Amino acid sequence: MSARPHRGRLGGGGFAGGDHYGGAADGERRGARRSLMVTAGLVLSAAVVAAVTVVVGLSPNHSVGNLLGLGSAGAAGAAGAAPPAPLPPTRVVGLPRRSTANGTDPLVVTLSAPAAGRSPRPTLSPAVGGTWSTVGNSEVFTPASTLAPCSTYTLTVWAHTFATGHAPVGRRHVLQLHVACPPLTGLQQALARLGYVGARLHPIYHVNLPVGAQTRREAAVHAYRPFHGRLAPDPADAPPVSLGKLDETTKGALEVFQSDHGLEPTGEPNAATWRLLLIVDALYHRNPQPYTWVSVTESIPETLEVHRGHGVALTSPVNTGVAGAETAQGIFPIFARYTSTTMTGTNPDGSHYSDPGVPWVNYFNGGDAVHGFPRGSYGTPQSNGCVELPIETAARVYPMLQIGDIVWVT
Repeated sequence: MSARPHRGRLGGGGFAGGDHYGGAADGERRGARRSLMVTAGLVLSAAVVAAVTVVVGLSPNHSVGNLLGLGSAGAAGAAGAAPPAPLPPTRVVGLPRRSTANGTDPLVVTLSAPAAGRSPRPTLSPAVGGTWSTVGNSEVFTPASTLAPCSTYTLTVWAHTFATGHAPVGRRHVLQLHVACPPLTGLQQALARLGYVGARLHPIYHVNLPVGAQTRREAAVHAYRPFHGRLAPDPADAPPVSLGKLDETTKGALEVFQSDHGLEPTGEPNAATWRLLLIVDALYHRNPQPYTWVSVTESIPETLEVHRGHGVALTSPVNTGVAGAETAQGIFPIFARYTSTTMTGTNPDGSHYSDPGVPWVNYFNGGDAVHGFPRGSYGTPQSNGCVELPIETAARVYPMLQIGDIVWVT
């Protein structure tokens, strides 16, 4: 009779080996152990789920990384520090106007924030004396005296300019800056102060007029902001001045000033004239000669007087133009001078003339001049428009005069 497998072995479930294969008691014990292991596993799983639930409930970040302990700090540590936010660029929000009416006024460059200590200052070319300072968000240039009148400068704000807490501007800003000439009133007051105009300032308001030397800045301030008032002739019979206009009296005075200081006597207040005038006015270098002009009276007997300062240096009878070639009345600066020249022209009757060797000639209006000419008499109209003097008198008059002196015909 063959042997049969023990059911207990089949029911014991396994070939784990061992000397003892079964029996009901062993099976029961093994079942109890399996049951206990399952129960423990379920309890552990429940605890993990509960812990995750608590973390999810407490944290606003529900990412898997957070649940695994890789929160924001951990992730940053793992990936490296986040780059800082870029600084906003500096902006140039204000520049001076392209034309400034007053060279003594400050120039202001405004940024979006105060300039950093290491930021480069703007520059002016050509260079000019003065200082840059930081005032709030602005870089301010204050001239030591003035920007040169009637001139042009280049103002540059550099690309690496930067404000506090900002990145650099990033591009260069270039401005062509024109500085106006001071007003004509300032020119006339300066010329009168220096004795080149026969006039005295009578201000409307009580002010302390500059007396003697002053700083160049003070001279420039007075030129750009002249005093309110009038220029009264001084002496009283001196040629009048039209305040604020480049009239013939002012042109003549300016020509005398220009000639005295080695400039071309154009009678125009150009840049070179203004630069020199401000220096001379600051030093108070007055006209070395008394204010001089010539008056010609066409009433009979026709008369010429040379005025120097408050006196009359010479008086003489003269001849002016005949009918059809009258000597024009008005105020005229002398514009050309010759010790001797040939004078040509047309007579009132249509004939032509050419007179060589005319001496001691001072041209003042077109072809009209004060000069010497031989005549049988003087004091009546006899010329072709010129003012004729006896030759010996003309020789005395000539060295008293210069380019720009006024001939006033009435």
